[in-house]
Amino acid sequence: MAAHRRKQRTAGIQGFVRFSAVSLTVASAAVATACGVGGSKNDAAQNVSVAAAPDAPADQGTGAPAPMEAATASASPTAAATSVPPTTRPSPSASSPVVKRPAATTRTAPRPAGTTAAPAPTKPAVKKSAPVSGSSGFTSGYPTGANARGAVEAAVAAAKADGKKVLIDFGANWCGNCKAADRVFATSGVGALLDASYHVVKVDIGSQDSSAFDLLRDYCSGEGAYKMPVLVVLDGNGKVVTETHSTGNPELTETGLGAFLRKWA
Repeated sequence: MAAHRRKQRTAGIQGFVRFSAVSLTVASAAVATACGVGGSKNDAAQNVSVAAAPDAPADQGTGAPAPMEAATASASPTAAATSVPPTTRPSPSASSPVVKRPAATTRTAPRPAGTTAAPAPTKPAVKKSAPVSGSSGFTSGYPTGANARGAVEAAVAAAKADGKKVLIDFGANWCGNCKAADRVFATSGVGALLDASYHVVKVDIGSQDSSAFDLLRDYCSGEGAYKMPVLVVLDGNGKVVTETHSTGNPELTETGLGAFLRKWA
């Protein structure tokens, strides 16, 4: 009885070993098939030799058939795996039509016709004219080389006829005070006083003309330097009413010269 049990255990161990070998062979074949690598002839012979191993003796009991059924069941995935053909990607056909996208067409906007810029308006040139004297005969500056004595005699004759006074302005074109007085005489207010009450004579004493100095001494007594401008007022008879060489010049402003002209008009 004990020997029979040992024989059964030995047969069971041998069956388990055969079952493990078959399972290992089936698993190796499945891995080789999945990787696309076929086994060699020696592996096939080894698999066949393992699968064809003789079964256990009939007296080993009912425990031996179970491993064989398990081996058969585990081999079925190998057959299923080997029966599936490998999948390959379809190669693109040379005759397949190639769809080309139409090139985008851009419309260019028409360029506007070139316009020429209008010329900038030009300011009319302002012509500088010589100062125009009013009825008094006043002009800016001092005439050089003029007949001063003759101009005074003509002014006295006019003053006698209309009752105005004569204003003799002795000065020089380079004199700063003389230019300041000219600017005041040219203003509208002081100019109106000259036109209403005086005949003006300008005498240049800056050019060292001896005749001009002789005329100045006729109306201004005394000796010494003359502070320009020297203003002399005559009546219609040619007599001196006032002269600034002895009295001194008024302020060379509209107020100062205006007051002087009103006083001796």
